[in-house]
Amino acid sequence: MVISDAGIFNTYEKLLPKELQAMPDIQKQLSMVKHGEGGLSIFVGLNGTKEELGLKANNYWIFAENNFDELVEKYMNEEREKASKKIPLLFVASPSAKDPSWEERSPGKSTLSLVSFAKYSWFEEWKDGKVTNRGADYKELKQAFINSALDVVMDVFPKITRDKIEYVDAGTPITNTHYIGAPKGEIYGVDHGIARFSPELNATIRPQTPLKNLYLTGQDVFLCGFAGALAGALTCGSVILNRNLHLDTIALAKRTKYVNNKLKDE
Repeated sequence: MVISDAGIFNTYEKLLPKELQAMPDIQKQLSMVKHGEGGLSIFVGLNGTKEELGLKANNYWIFAENNFDELVEKYMNEEREKASKKIPLLFVASPSAKDPSWEERSPGKSTLSLVSFAKYSWFEEWKDGKVTNRGADYKELKQAFINSALDVVMDVFPKITRDKIEYVDAGTPITNTHYIGAPKGEIYGVDHGIARFSPELNATIRPQTPLKNLYLTGQDVFLCGFAGALAGALTCGSVILNRNLHLDTIALAKRTKYVNNKLKDE
């Protein structure tokens, strides 16, 4: 039995022998999905405590305007030089602010994780270059995206200023391809357009594959993100064990809550 968390594209197009890739049922599944957009990750090291920098243990989704579809479509269809000058959507979190032991281990320091999207094609010409040494033009483009993201951060968090930034680096879609094997630099697996949620696709792409004893798990059989990958794993496990692990998990949570409340009462 083989359980693959490599994603549907890697599993079917890279791990299967050619004769199995050509199976009509495999090709049907591949024809129903497309690659998600590439991910852009920026890592920031700061001088200052969370109190000094105004950081909280929260997640922030920052958008330049309220028409999300139009916002993303326009950004993703820009030329790369123009797109790099203004990032219109950004996820911001402070891992250090969420860590209760951080201040003991790294006093006076803080971190930020920033995530957005970037087209694989914007960076594709450097995909065969050496990691960490892809050339001056690549670094210049990457730095332009970093600067745009930092502008957003400093606007939303006024206590964070340039002189507080001690370290910054970014991972582009081709970075994701190198480190996590994402074919087009995607971090959320297959694309999450409306077609992803069609009844036909959901009835077709499931943990069971057209090949006996090969199963898919993770984001691509459920939804994107940590919660989606976890739910994909529960779904895959349910198929293999012939048991609804989602219901088991709910029952476990209820039982744990009951026991904890009983212990408190005692």
